[in-house]
Amino acid sequence: MANKLLISVVIVDFFKAERVVDNVKRILTQQGDFDIEVIVVDNSMDVGNQQILLQYQDTENVSLVFNPQNNGYTRGSNQGADLCRGDYLLFVNPDIEWKSETTLADIVSIYKQDPEVGIVGTRQLNDDGSVPDTVRRFPNLLAQVVRRTSLRNWPLLKGIAEYYEYVEFDYYKPADVDWIQSSFMTISREVWDKIGGFDSRYFIFMADPDICYKCWELGYKVHYESDIVVGADGLRCSAGGFNDVFSNRVLRFHIRDAFIYHFQYLLKPGIPTARKSQGQGSSSVNYE
Repeated sequence: MANKLLISVVIVDFFKAERVVDNVKRILTQQGDFDIEVIVVDNSMDVGNQQILLQYQDTENVSLVFNPQNNGYTRGSNQGADLCRGDYLLFVNPDIEWKSETTLADIVSIYKQDPEVGIVGTRQLNDDGSVPDTVRRFPNLLAQVVRRTSLRNWPLLKGIAEYYEYVEFDYYKPADVDWIQSSFMTISREVWDKIGGFDSRYFIFMADPDICYKCWELGYKVHYESDIVVGADGLRCSAGGFNDVFSNRVLRFHIRDAFIYHFQYLLKPGIPTARKSQGQGSSSVNYE
């Protein structure tokens, strides 16, 4: 008799314990023919935050990891993944809100329908009803500089930023895409093991386009599913332009991680992600 399917959910927390508790509570109510395990990795180094999370310390399928230092999102995610035994790994931000008890079952059905799918992301819905831009084309250095400066208002450069941001993407149609944000990202165990996890050189950002590139490189798809919806708070910790670098520590991490990414991919070829799905397709981007 085959073992029951196991889904592992990893949440990396940084001073959002109350949101994590609500998140875990809803994860454990998910319905489907599978078992669930949840790993919470806390980077807060705060007794009060830990006390809130400790209500799950005796819960059989919930594991808590309290780091003595802030290991960052990427290493924290890998820490949680190292404890996972699941067939699928789902990385979830603390602010995510579960709107359906069949979300996990619906994600699993995508993998069952298409064995070529390696990574799945879903539509998110902000508290104000807007849809955040969680899908983008693979980054290039010029676009990332332009979008954070007044250069994006120049007619000849505006299109460069908008191309990277994929502003024409229809979030109400499913599609195979270049990359999706890891705020709500499912990765099959097979793909995760082949890639070896998130690249720990990134502290918070850029690990998601990196792992999506590697997923495509292995011959698997990165799929966005519009019919599966989760909530989000709509807050972006990396918001701001270059003028905010000195006042925003998180933005400095974003720039640092971006340089690591572009140094690695500067001479790599674009990935042929131009497969069509429901009328939408992805681009093949050269790193020039």
